[in-house]
Parts: sequence; C-alpha cells; structure tokens
Amino acid sequence: MTGISPVMPQDRCWLSGCAGDIERTGEAPVNHLIDGLLLGGLYACVALGLTLVYGVMRLVNLAHGELLMGAAYLAYLLTGHSGLDPLLSLLVVAPAMFLLAYPIQRVILNRVVTGRPEALPVATFGLSVMAQTALQLAFGGNPQSLNAAYALTSVSILGDRVRTIVVLAFAMGLALVALTHLGLTRLRFGKALRAAAEDPIAAATLGVDVRHVYATTFGLAAALSSVGGVLIALAFSITPTSGAGWLLRGFTVIVLGGMGSVWGSFLGGLVVGLAEEYGAVWVGPQYRDLIVFSLLVLILVVRPRGLLGARAG
Repeated sequence: MTGISPVMPQDRCWLSGCAGDIERTGEAPVNHLIDGLLLGGLYACVALGLTLVYGVMRLVNLAHGELLMGAAYLAYLLTGHSGLDPLLSLLVVAPAMFLLAYPIQRVILNRVVTGRPEALPVATFGLSVMAQTALQLAFGGNPQSLNAAYALTSVSILGDRVRTIVVLAFAMGLALVALTHLGLTRLRFGKALRAAAEDPIAAATLGVDVRHVYATTFGLAAALSSVGGVLIALAFSITPTSGAGWLLRGFTVIVLGGMGSVWGSFLGGLVVGLAEEYGAVWVGPQYRDLIVFSLLVLILVVRPRGLLGARAG
C-alpha cells in the first residue's frame, strides 16, 4: 500500500538492509565505497535544482528545501487518495511544482532581481518561512514517510546488500544530470538560458525574454527538485522542517562540485556521499551532519570554486 505513514527517523534503515543505522566497521572496504556512491546519487537529485538556479541567476535559493518537502507532501496527497505508486506520482507532482514555482519567480522574485544584492536571498528566505509554516499547518509536525514495497527491500551489488530505493535514486540522479546537461547544450531554450546566465543585458538585446527564462528556470528547478523530494520521503522520514537540513546538504554538494556546474552537482554528490559513509564508519553514524558541514567549511576555505566551477552547464 502506498501513501505516507508516521515513521520515526530511526525506524528507517540507512543504506544496507533494513536493520537501522548500525555499526558496520567489519564490512569490506568495497561495501562502503558502493554505499557512499549510491548515497551520492540521491544527493545529486537533491542538489540539481539548486545548482540550476544558481548557474542561471547567481541565486542561492533558500526555499529549495521547502520545494523538496512540498513535492514530498504533494506526493502524499496523490498516493494517499489514489494508491498511486510514489515514483509514478512524479508524472503529476513535477508539472505541478513547475506551475507553482514559475509565477513565484515571474511575479515576485523578478521584481527584486535588479535590486540590492541581498534582496533575492532575503526574499527566498521569506518564502521558505511561509512554506514551512503552511506545511506545518496542513500536515502537522510528526515524522512521516512515503511507503512503497521497494522502499524497504534490498538488492545485492558485489556482495553488498543495499536498499533498492537508493539504487533507484542513483540511477535517477545520473539520468537527470545527463538530461539536464543535454537540454542546456543542445536545445534552443537551453542556449537561451545559457546566454541569459552569461550576460542578461546582451541576451535581452538579442531578443531573449530574460524574465521568462528566469521564471522557466525556477520552474524547472522545482520540477527537478520534486524527484529529490519524493526519493527523500521514500528513503527517510520527513517533517515540514526537514527542508533546512537537505538545503545545507544540497549546498555542500554544489559548492564542492562547482557552483552552477550540472555535472559538478553529480560529482559533488558522490564525494559528499563517500565522505559521509566513511566518516560514519570511522567516527560514528551520529556524526553524519558534523562530517558533511565540516566538509562544506573546508571546501569554502581550500577551493571555493569547487571541482568543476562553471555556470549553467
């Protein structure tokens, strides 16, 4: 049966099997490598919309976490009332998130894009607070998760038992990154988007509707984020306030991979996943957040442009 049911965070297994987040120091090194890479694919799904918005508008969207959670709860409404599979619900959730996000950028954020530099981040922070409050009023504060048969099953990869949903997340993350890159480099709109990212004034003189490009980019980022949101709700527990933690993870990924680099978001996701997996083994699983955010600080100090620093490509 699909839908969202209350689940405490510790009731959801992390990567291997379904025995919870346990000590796994006795496993072979290749197991940790596989687990870290698969987790990185999920992180790439989470971060892709964030890097797209930054690559085009130079905007760190502080409401990105709420877009993830909003998509997850929208999937809840669909699966709870229709019994639709959560992943199939993306056929409705992704377009719905696009239609929600497009007017937000077109009507609200485009009005402040030419203002003071701090105006856009402040505006997205306000949207984040509003969305978080609305989700709390609508769904309450209890941890919940999307249910599907493959969310609690596992498969064997080179002798390592890993959760099926994380394998699916890796495959979907790779596919989304590849399709986004192809769209940006091969499609006519992708070229217009890249032109607006490089020089919006010059693009406007050539007939590019920059405001429409910005709004469409924000909508596409929300649609891409819906995939990450549904995968998060399938793999872990969520609450209306969970978006902040996932925003920070996504930000770590795009900083590491290179702000605005589409393939960098995938590479960054893999590195963050590996760092989190090996850090949990060496230091302890309770320090996962500390490991990730320490990595973020280290990246900002040592290589602030990331591994593949670029814009919208």
